[in-house]
Amino acid sequence: MNASRRSTPDSGDTAELPPGKIPVPEDLLPYMRDFRWPRPRDGYAWKRATREDAPAVNALFNKVFDQQRPLDDYLWKAWGSPAGEPASVFAYEEDTGRVVSTMTGIRREVRVDGRDVTGFLLCETCTDPDARGGGRLYKGVVTGYGICAQDEEGSAFAYGGQSTDEAITVGARWFGYVNIFTLQPLELRLSLRPALQRRLGPIGRLLAAPLDAVIARRWRKRTYGYVLRESQAFGPEFDRMWERHRDGYRAVVRRDAAALQWRYADCPKWRHRTLVAWRDGEPCGYAIWREWDVDGLQVATVLDLWDGADVDLAEALFDEVRRRARVAGCSHLRFAAKPDSVEEQALRRLECFRVTTYERPDRVLCGPNSGADYGFLPPDAVDVLRTVLDPDAWYYTQGDCDYRD
Repeated sequence: MNASRRSTPDSGDTAELPPGKIPVPEDLLPYMRDFRWPRPRDGYAWKRATREDAPAVNALFNKVFDQQRPLDDYLWKAWGSPAGEPASVFAYEEDTGRVVSTMTGIRREVRVDGRDVTGFLLCETCTDPDARGGGRLYKGVVTGYGICAQDEEGSAFAYGGQSTDEAITVGARWFGYVNIFTLQPLELRLSLRPALQRRLGPIGRLLAAPLDAVIARRWRKRTYGYVLRESQAFGPEFDRMWERHRDGYRAVVRRDAAALQWRYADCPKWRHRTLVAWRDGEPCGYAIWREWDVDGLQVATVLDLWDGADVDLAEALFDEVRRRARVAGCSHLRFAAKPDSVEEQALRRLECFRVTTYERPDRVLCGPNSGADYGFLPPDAVDVLRTVLDPDAWYYTQGDCDYRD
């Protein structure tokens, strides 16, 4: 194994290994990579982004993805997390300062084996198609991110959802990332309107309303003793629900009131609805969903479900969400579930849930922040990595990654 070296954007000098680290155990070596800050080359250089760089980074995103995203939307997403500032790196042209490639890791607090650690959600990755050497620029920003994240106290890993085949292949080869699990999107039809309208035109739309009402009346009410009320704010009851369930999972992204307020209530792009289940005056769980247009269909997508692995509670929440989504005009309800999970069991208890072919499975990558000291890690980080690389350890929903901007 190579000796450990630490480098910075400003210096290529090596330094002594900081105390308190151990050699990486053999079972984790396949995920480790020897990262170095890329040196300026061919007119390009790399640096860690600050908030002042946000306009240029957002402008690159808009160019690459042909969008007009407001700067405030990017500031909310990347810089608004209550867990703290992101680890964000970009490449730029030395003569003009123009940003040409970027990678952002949004700081998230994650509960791992009963303690709070820092994880980074990888996103905002893009490279200007007009820039030379796009692959090298991309590799450089991810390498820089890895070193910045490793320098953060309590940080051991990164994750990202909705991964493409290319991201999985490149991530495994260059950065040690592994596809730890896949969420399978399931769907419940709430209305016959789209199908009948497609076959019969306007007449089908007229026929759908009375047929939908008959079908909905056949849905069996499933409250299991819970009182289900919609909430307009994330108050202290959400802190109590987080504390109630958080250590029932070995790895789970923080879901207290502050995290949910930022993620869903403050989101500038989408309006989310929240349903809370109460029993004996105490909050027990919740569902958060988005009602939106997907290829011409009004779809309710459940992004977060907090049920403490109680299949009855999960079923009660899904049942009430489908009723409210139907009243709101949605034709389908979707949720991406881990296979064999409590949430999948709850959905299959309801009538006519099926695997949907209209939304691709959500594949979740995970990997170590291993770049700063190749071959060495703090002992605590070793334990964290072993847990987060275990697919059975996670409770995870689409909302932990899906921003859809």
